[in-house]
Amino acid sequence: MKRLVLLFTMMTVLCISVMAHAADPPKLVGVWEGQPSVHDMKAGYYTGKLVLNITGQTGNAFHGAKVYKLAAPKKDRSENFSGSISSTGQIFIADHDEGFMIGTMTKDGEIELQYGHNGKTAVAMHVVLKKK
Repeated sequence: MKRLVLLFTMMTVLCISVMAHAADPPKLVGVWEGQPSVHDMKAGYYTGKLVLNITGQTGNAFHGAKVYKLAAPKKDRSENFSGSISSTGQIFIADHDEGFMIGTMTKDGEIELQYGHNGKTAVAMHVVLKKK
């Protein structure tokens, strides 16, 4: 009898675990906006606006374009990206030009990201994006 109870308990835990990981990823397609905090070697500290336009998603993978509207360089910049979101809400975005972003989907449904790249044009950024 004890073996039967133990087997039933293990099967229940396994089923619950599989169901938790089988959940559909959040729908990310759409426009996300936020005000980044930025530092780079030339301009120092500044802010502006970041628009992340996610145009396609299949499962946990997505792609789109982002536009930086920054105060310091006084030049809008756009670049394409590819990304993924894990079952725990961790996000990775690889720019098609240079750099990458890492972050998480918050419990409030926002995306919190950090960006960076190194070298002569090194820059670091933090932003919380809200879906429009």
